[in-house]
Amino acid sequence: MKTPPPDLARRLHEASEELLRPGQDMRLEDVAALVGSKRATLYYYFSGRDDLVTFLLDEHMDAAAAVITGAEPAAPPDVRLRAAVAGLIDFLGARPGVCGGLLSFAGATGRVEAVMAAKDRKVAEPLRAILEAGKSAGVFTIGDARDAADAILGAIMIATMGRWQREGAGDPAFAAALTDQVLRGVQA
Repeated sequence: MKTPPPDLARRLHEASEELLRPGQDMRLEDVAALVGSKRATLYYYFSGRDDLVTFLLDEHMDAAAAVITGAEPAAPPDVRLRAAVAGLIDFLGARPGVCGGLLSFAGATGRVEAVMAAKDRKVAEPLRAILEAGKSAGVFTIGDARDAADAILGAIMIATMGRWQREGAGDPAFAAALTDQVLRGVQA
């Protein structure tokens, strides 16, 4: 896989929800039409649909990681965690179909292990760093930071996807309540 130019990457990223919808079996020709690109251009950057989905996975994981690492980096751990959790809820709430699509892709292609490894490396690691700093400062009561990070990520993802399925995304009151609930689970 070659890295597409920024404009094409942006258009693919913006179309992710449609591209990754479970049950959607788009060929690169279909994707090209959707994002306003030539079929040959997509084939230049991606060997096939799996290659494209891998690119989208990396893009979304990088964006989620940026939400965490950019969350009040100079603040105390409890403030950083609140900002990171709220940011992740907003991030997932803006693209819940992408999460479902990536999970569906991972299961359908037998790549759950690779997706989980990417999640650990890109998203859970910066979250663990905040949790470990808070544990050292005495503001978080956690055991293993890996388990705590996974519990937080799981809670955010399941709750956000559940709300999206029932009522749609974008409810600020839901985001605030979920942030408070998640933080209560680790506060000392």
